[in-house]
Amino acid sequence: MVNGQGHGGTDGYGAPPPQNPYGQAPYAQNPYGQSPYAQNPYAQPVPPPQQSYPPQQPYPPQQPYPPRQPQPVPPQQAHPSPQQPYAAAGFGTPPQPGVGRPGGFPGPAPRRNRVAVLVQFLLQWIYAPLWVLGLVLLFIVLIFADYSGGGPSSDGWLKVNRSFIPPRRLRAELTGRPEHWERYVAPILARRIAAAEATHAAGGGEVQADLGRVVRTRLALRLYRGLGAAGVVRLAEQHGWHGVASGTDAGHVRLARHFPAPATPNAPSPQDPPAAPGTPWGPQPVRFAPLLPFVFLLQIVYVPVYGLLTFWVNRPEPDHWDRWGARWTVGPRAFRAEFTNSPAAWDRHIRRILQRDTKRTGASSDGTRTPDGTLVHRIRLNRATYRGAGAHQALRIAAEQGWTLDPAYTPDPANSLRLCRPDRP
Repeated sequence: MVNGQGHGGTDGYGAPPPQNPYGQAPYAQNPYGQSPYAQNPYAQPVPPPQQSYPPQQPYPPQQPYPPRQPQPVPPQQAHPSPQQPYAAAGFGTPPQPGVGRPGGFPGPAPRRNRVAVLVQFLLQWIYAPLWVLGLVLLFIVLIFADYSGGGPSSDGWLKVNRSFIPPRRLRAELTGRPEHWERYVAPILARRIAAAEATHAAGGGEVQADLGRVVRTRLALRLYRGLGAAGVVRLAEQHGWHGVASGTDAGHVRLARHFPAPATPNAPSPQDPPAAPGTPWGPQPVRFAPLLPFVFLLQIVYVPVYGLLTFWVNRPEPDHWDRWGARWTVGPRAFRAEFTNSPAAWDRHIRRILQRDTKRTGASSDGTRTPDGTLVHRIRLNRATYRGAGAHQALRIAAEQGWTLDPAYTPDPANSLRLCRPDRP
């Protein structure tokens, strides 16, 4: 009878394996450590039971399957990977779906009066257009009046959108059922999360001490009244986000997500040979020199128009204006460098911009602190600063002043160059 040892050490009937996987002698004792049998039951047949258990002792003293005592897990080994990014970002332990949270998120808010909701829904088709028209007229008056004050934000000017009830929300307001509110909130939340993640992909977010970045978003109470902040957090956890305590702001639910630091950037060192022209890190083609004066004059007209068109539009890219300006505008400082396309002129222009940004960051206390408490300043050079010299040349000049590539961002030399420097004397 084949004992099974001829097939790579597989177990057979009647012969022990060549190596005990439990690190003990073959069947010297039960590998589970709890067995009424002293020997291997396969090597020595088990005698048939001939006596019953005595009634006064229904269970033998040595139980074949004693209850297993749970082993305590050290705190430092309990869920190490999920907690690290949250702890580094200052959020504590990541929330678990469906589990009560410390200082938990509030549930559904009180329902509004259905008659008031119907009246508002009917009247909004009259006052909403008049409201928007009044805002447009006010904006035109401020332009011609040469108004230079700060003024309210665009969101404050367009408060009409806060009092407008779309037809999709009307049913949820009237019924008050959580499932109707969830169907209304879910697509809105998905769009907000997608926009926030697009902001992170374009370089947005708050840099943390672990070089990761945190992006945030929030929803107003009118969007989730019948679902509650706890329901919104539950939906957000399905996208990898978590809730953040709103503090005294009971009219919003705040959400955040921590993105880890990018991998080691694939970028040249300042000591490497200069990058070849046309490559991402090398010099880029400059624009036709005779057209630059016309571009310089025309931008006085179309730049304000562009600003008016995008006044109420939230771009997902935080540096969209710099990226757009680097392609369609020319600044007075970069005009001479781009017009002559001289390496010396480009180097002088890069040094001027670095000197300006260094003074700005040195005069402010904004920045991220390392675990040892060192303040780190960050700047960004857009493409217009180093177009004709190349991102590698700008990196070489910045290294002379102590600036290095920021490890919290993926290098994007075709659009901008992000640098960092510790604030040390």
